[in-house]
Amino acid sequence: MSKFLLFGLVFTLLRCIPVVGRTVGTLSDLDSLLGCMSRVVSATRHVVQEKVYLHFDNTGYFMGEKMWFTAYVVRADGHRPGVRSRVLYVELLNPGGDVVQRRKLKIDDRGHAHGDFSLDSLYGTGFYEVRAFTRYMANWGGAACFSRVFPVFHAPSTPGAYEPVMDERSYRRRLPDFREPDTLHRSRLNVSFYPEGGRLVSGLRSRVAFQVSDGGGRHVSADGELLDGEGRVVGRGFSDSTGRGVFTVPASCDGLRFRLRDARGRFKEFPLPESSSEGCVLELPPSLDDSLRFSVRGTASYRDRLLGYMLMNYGRVWSCDTFRVGSGYHKSYLRDSLPEGVNQLTVFDGRGRILCERLFFLFPKPSASDTIRVTSETARLTPCGKVRLRLHAVPGSVFSFSAMDGGTVFNGRGPSVKSWMLLSSEVKGYIEDVGYYFESDDSVHRRASDLLMLVQGWRRYDWEELSGYRSRNPEKWHPVEDMLYITGHLRSLKKSLPVDGIPIKVYVYSGGSYTDGEMLTDSAGRYAFSLPDVWGEWNLQLKAGVNKLKSRYLVTVDRRFGPPSRRLSPYECRSLPFLPSYLPLLPDTLEFDTLPLLSLSERLHKLPEVDVKAKRRFTEGARVAWATEKRGQYWADVYYDCDEETERYLDEGKEIPFFKDWFMERVEFADLNNLPFFLGIDVKGALTPVELAVAKDTLVKERGSLSDEEEEAEAVANGGECKDEDYLGRYKGHPIVWILDNVYAGGGGKLAMKVPAGAKTKKNDVSFPVFLDEAKSVYITEDPSASTSYHYPPFAEEVATVFVYSHGASTRRIEKGVRRTYFQGYNVPSTFENPDYSLMPPMEDFRRTLYWNPDVRTDENGEAIIEFYNNSSCREIHISAEGITPDGRCIFNK
Repeated sequence: MSKFLLFGLVFTLLRCIPVVGRTVGTLSDLDSLLGCMSRVVSATRHVVQEKVYLHFDNTGYFMGEKMWFTAYVVRADGHRPGVRSRVLYVELLNPGGDVVQRRKLKIDDRGHAHGDFSLDSLYGTGFYEVRAFTRYMANWGGAACFSRVFPVFHAPSTPGAYEPVMDERSYRRRLPDFREPDTLHRSRLNVSFYPEGGRLVSGLRSRVAFQVSDGGGRHVSADGELLDGEGRVVGRGFSDSTGRGVFTVPASCDGLRFRLRDARGRFKEFPLPESSSEGCVLELPPSLDDSLRFSVRGTASYRDRLLGYMLMNYGRVWSCDTFRVGSGYHKSYLRDSLPEGVNQLTVFDGRGRILCERLFFLFPKPSASDTIRVTSETARLTPCGKVRLRLHAVPGSVFSFSAMDGGTVFNGRGPSVKSWMLLSSEVKGYIEDVGYYFESDDSVHRRASDLLMLVQGWRRYDWEELSGYRSRNPEKWHPVEDMLYITGHLRSLKKSLPVDGIPIKVYVYSGGSYTDGEMLTDSAGRYAFSLPDVWGEWNLQLKAGVNKLKSRYLVTVDRRFGPPSRRLSPYECRSLPFLPSYLPLLPDTLEFDTLPLLSLSERLHKLPEVDVKAKRRFTEGARVAWATEKRGQYWADVYYDCDEETERYLDEGKEIPFFKDWFMERVEFADLNNLPFFLGIDVKGALTPVELAVAKDTLVKERGSLSDEEEEAEAVANGGECKDEDYLGRYKGHPIVWILDNVYAGGGGKLAMKVPAGAKTKKNDVSFPVFLDEAKSVYITEDPSASTSYHYPPFAEEVATVFVYSHGASTRRIEKGVRRTYFQGYNVPSTFENPDYSLMPPMEDFRRTLYWNPDVRTDENGEAIIEFYNNSSCREIHISAEGITPDGRCIFNK
């Protein structure tokens, strides 16, 4: 906050005193309002939020590629560098919302970090989400985090033959869904209402925005009528192509409902939100001139009360004052006197309670200093030829730069650094075509931005928390990670055992390096250790200093700060409109057609054959090779890392579950309720006769008899053979075939044919994992042919195959009071490799991202030179350059 702004705010607060002197009121009313204003000013200065934006090297990807990105972390109050956080988390989520990769990056003094994801280990194509956040950002939920969705296509069948092809997902082949549930119970036609100011008040006229959508969440354009309790039309409204619209609610109408006609021509009525009997309403319509006006009206009980209003811009208090509603309070500003972007207008009482509130958007005026200009010093593109570019931007600026093969770009650019920082990060949900709101400041665009603010306005800054009206639970507050930390808490398995003042010892080691420390837990059992900068994965051991009672304690670790996976809009799960952004370079057709290129096969060096003197069917490492996970990976539609799943339970202070219980909870479409006894025991020989008799008696007492599967399990345990029907759970209604360490372990249901007993595939004689930590990984496929290599004869029904890979040992004991796990230091970013064809002959080169530089710097004249080599087929180059200057200006190429 500038000194000028602070002086203006103090002057405004002092100016409130004579206002009260001219009205009938008490000094306590003024004191309360000034106290609220002061607390908000203090809170916004000391609790400064953070924002992050990621710039990527491309707009879409193919499996097997790398995704490169640069992160810009800034203060939310002005978008300048200077954040205290030094740890950034970047996660890649699959289409179902499960985190498949995570990066932990160091934020430098400029607020920059860069990294990459390898897309060579994904299980299926689709729309993948990338989100980024600091631990401190997690205090404000998922809406405060960066998020962007990318299409990931199948790798080309032949090198260079790029086609934007994805897996077709039907209901039958749907993936598990770990995203937040849709709170709107959708039908064919749905309407959500958003009263301006936040609520309807009986007896006061109000504007109400609305959003119309179909059962899939897509926008619906429709005409609607507002009906009163007697069915008379008292207002009308229509939704535009975004599904948004607005209508006015009369002052004296009860039992209001909104009637729409669906696509089938049928009418459907929707009741409006309930109205309050007392309160105030706020009206700020989009203006067509250079002024901005708002008005406040209230019921009788509020007309003579002293109230306050405050105008905030990105967390900075811009203006505030006191007023009385009377017959209606009106205030106007010149638009040029207000800050650009998203503003928050709040009307409040002396307790700090919000009476009405809304967001509004003021068009940011474009400036030449916002632009990164790119000019080419290369006349024509040639295969594997050198490209030299001159970049022009603000002197001393730092930004990231990408050059793409225009012929392999299959998706639009998406949000820019400017549209994200100034708009997307301040509203809730996905904004379709966010660049539209930055095109013009005419009446059409003003109306569109007004509807956007009314429908998707999210309060990044909770005014009632800032004013002290409502407090936040300090135990759920995430601290600023200004360096690497190990934090967690000690959990006692018995409530009578203390958790405060317990010594916690920590050991962090890798190779020949280590560090250790010791501290006492606080009153809540929490601990925290700071670490110097370390890179990569380290071994971590935490030990509670309670030797006699350590079996009654669990040590948790805090490292899962990501918010719940948000539900994606159908509009971000599609390819974006393609907007050209290219260099004025023409390809040299002659050279493209005639230049000899080395093929891929010519670049491979074939090893000479080895003369084998003798052969062995099995080597010492054959069992290890057979148990590798490549076979499960080959077939997999869904993958679970059981080691990571185990760590998640322990991090949350929970006991390690049975494998079956975990599988039932985690795998959305699985049904293991009819398993004999429970999965995790090799039935044959695993139970003693006494144990078998006890288990049988227990089941008979509970249910009266054994099921067919349990009768068979008893026979197997007593040395008998399985029948032709072997059901061990179902997945989406289909029998599961269990493959343990690449060997058939049971299941599959009825056989397709009768075969001699000796010809039928026998089950694996290795015990199934009993507890989750005994399993290493799980792969699931719905391809019915996956099981044919593991079992004969084939099964009569269509089956699902579950590959389970174990650690090759019986139950791994977890020592209570001691936690042996890992600590993830900063991830080391990869280096983008640029071929130098001045040192090698031209060859087949199918790079889609021709050049990526996360750290381009302009000199004192605002210029930078970039040089790289073209691939063997690019005829049009697309450029993307983005950054943020030290004074908070967003710069990008247009």
